Amino acid sequence: MNRKAIRIGGATVLAALAFGLGGGVANAHTTTPAPAATAIAPAVQEQQARDIARALLNTPIELNAAERAELQAIANGEAAAENRWNAIKRIAQKIPGFAKAVGGSFSDFHKWYKALNWKWKAPLIAAGIGSDLYTFWTLFQ
Repeated sequence: MNRKAIRIGGATVLAALAFGLGGGVANAHTTTPAPAATAIAPAVQEQQARDIARALLNTPIELNAAERAELQAIANGEAAAENRWNAIKRIAQKIPGFAKAVGGSFSDFHKWYKALNWKWKAPLIAAGIGSDLYTFWTLFQ
């Protein structure tokens, strides 16, 4: 484990503890990219969609009633699997710079995330998304 990975992991833990959410960091690991060939199990993907939907509900994105209801259905596990990621991606694109960052390389995405304002980053960290950026990035590829 290199020095940068330890520093990033420590900063993530401290940020989560500062928000009183230390439990979400219990499974934190470095942002080192995993092999692209690894497949995500459907149950894990379902949980990730629910976590991302909850995080997006807590961000300062201005949502209309239909978007809020759609995200709430995803967070509750009531949305159809084929519509889940399209809705999440459409709403996540309201985060400043998200579409460009996801469309680029992982290093570009990582730089964008590091420069992202805390009001956008805090809900993602609380949901445990900020601890594994590579998986988050690959979900939108």
